[in-house]
Amino acid sequence: MPDIPAPSDGLALFPPEREIPASEKREWGLGNRLRKARFRSRRSRRALVKMVRAARGSLVDLPAETLKQKAWHAATVMASKPLSVAALADVMSFVDEALFRAYGFRFHDTQLEAGLLLSTGHFTEMATGEGKTFTATLPVAVHGLAGCRTHVVTVNDYLAERDAEEVRPILEQLGLSVACATHETEQSEKQSAYASDVTYCANKELVFDYLRERAKIEPASPLAYRLQLSGIGRVFQKSGPLVDRLDFVVIDEADSVLIDEANIPLILTEPVEEALSPEFVGQAIELVQSAPEDVWETADALGYRGLRPEALLSLIQGIQDPAPEWQSLAVAEEMITKARIAQDRFTHDVHYIVEEDKLVLVDPQTGRPTPDRTLPWGVQQVVEFREGLEISSNRAVIAKQSFQNFFRRYHKLAGMSGTLKEVRKEISSTYSTPVASVPTNRPVQRKMLECHVFLTAEEKLKWSISRAEAMASSGQAVLIGVSSVLFSEQVGEALRTVGLPHKVLNARHLEEEANIVAEAGEAGRVTVVTNMAGRGTDIKLPKSVKDAGGLHVIILDTLDTSRLERQLYGRAGRQGDPGSYDIAHSLDEPELGRILGKTASRSISTLLRVSKPLAVRVHFPYVDWRRNRLEKHRRNRRMKLLKSEEKRNELFTFTRAD
Repeated sequence: MPDIPAPSDGLALFPPEREIPASEKREWGLGNRLRKARFRSRRSRRALVKMVRAARGSLVDLPAETLKQKAWHAATVMASKPLSVAALADVMSFVDEALFRAYGFRFHDTQLEAGLLLSTGHFTEMATGEGKTFTATLPVAVHGLAGCRTHVVTVNDYLAERDAEEVRPILEQLGLSVACATHETEQSEKQSAYASDVTYCANKELVFDYLRERAKIEPASPLAYRLQLSGIGRVFQKSGPLVDRLDFVVIDEADSVLIDEANIPLILTEPVEEALSPEFVGQAIELVQSAPEDVWETADALGYRGLRPEALLSLIQGIQDPAPEWQSLAVAEEMITKARIAQDRFTHDVHYIVEEDKLVLVDPQTGRPTPDRTLPWGVQQVVEFREGLEISSNRAVIAKQSFQNFFRRYHKLAGMSGTLKEVRKEISSTYSTPVASVPTNRPVQRKMLECHVFLTAEEKLKWSISRAEAMASSGQAVLIGVSSVLFSEQVGEALRTVGLPHKVLNARHLEEEANIVAEAGEAGRVTVVTNMAGRGTDIKLPKSVKDAGGLHVIILDTLDTSRLERQLYGRAGRQGDPGSYDIAHSLDEPELGRILGKTASRSISTLLRVSKPLAVRVHFPYVDWRRNRLEKHRRNRRMKLLKSEEKRNELFTFTRAD
């Protein structure tokens, strides 16, 4: 594979996307990492920084049109031969000059290092607050100027729109067109957005656009593609698909997109006439609530409990006036299992909210609403019935794709995040793409001040309010991080009770996000946030707040992984600013109960009554250990999903229609 994907010939065809045969994956991945190793060396990084710095003086007086022409020429030369540090530095110096003309400042050294790594196809760990939005313009310009179609993928539409607007003044100076494709974008506008040199989009929207277009017609096989190149056969009548070229992609918050959401396959469906009756759904819910404990299997490592097959008939026979659906034992077993999942796993104002008589899921990683996402069949209907909503119809699957499978189709892949080290082995092996890190531009001054564990959420809440009052009165800005809409509103109500001014940012107040975040760094300001403020947004601190100690983060919930925790307290101490954070858990938290288990919870509860300092020293290391164990189980599930998709794709190779 070339270092820079070759430009398209402009034909409206599905391009032959990257597919590495299973038998060659190990050898290909090893060769890929060895080939890129020279770009990861400290010597190469320093050389690139030195060359870009040296070029700055010679570009200041260039007219705008000359700057653009020279940038395109440098990229053409770069793409015509094997990639080198000198060729990359030549192109990046023009991006550096465009940044200076647009915003009045230049890339700092660590951003240039990250640009080198991203441009050579690495996943790059770059600490929170180091300027990833602007850093992405370096690999984007390198590939865009070389003729590649480039996608920049973020975790939601808000960040995609914001980032596209911020980088447009830079890239347009180099002659590159920039567009954004969101859920609200009209189809005609999406066509031109994806036809731009650089397209910013959310991960889910990109994959669904890819699936929708390919669901309209029969996908062309490699043989059909070759026939079309020869002028035989025709697939597209008027124009090509929306997402027609998978040349190069930069994934922002790569661990969230490629790891946290890898277990959730994206499924394109259409409604069918058959629907579950309300009587059937209601009876399934009642059955689960009244069923004895011995009908359920032992919970697996992730807490899921299935129904014992031998208990199915006895449960059904006890139903008064059963609905017709109970006659199918397969449907009955599936529905009982889904009703149990809905009961154990989905809580109002935690995992979903209700807006305009519709169920809206809340993304567990970002805390943002996802109106275009639904729960699996059965679970969706149970939750809707429980909330008194109209039960949605059954849906037939049209197309299915996971993020793992989709992003491996790009000719060249790169990504960045502040939290990659915990998952670097999985990312490197799954995507045959090496992982590297860059240092912070300035030394980190963030400090952890206090860790607490409480018996009840009431005790934890009382402590957090007094803690927020004390930190705010000292002149610091305070960010209270929680994991659910429900708890964020409980904290907000407690703050209101004591008369402490504050703002709440959760899935119900999405439209106010920009204003709330803009004010969150003010002296004495208290802001309650779900995970949605943990990624992609920048909290500016005035000098008075920095002098008082900076931003103070209070984490009030047990988060699913240590990476989510790092993302949240990483809001403090950005770009060398002072900052601090506290962590507090309560033993009655549902999420903590799932992580610890009943036996460990009882033991720590007993220890807490004897000695709180000792309980704290035992509790937090054990929570980290348990989270690591659970993460291994999730990783195994991701690997099984990936292998099943690979097997399905292999079988489909032999089952294409003529």
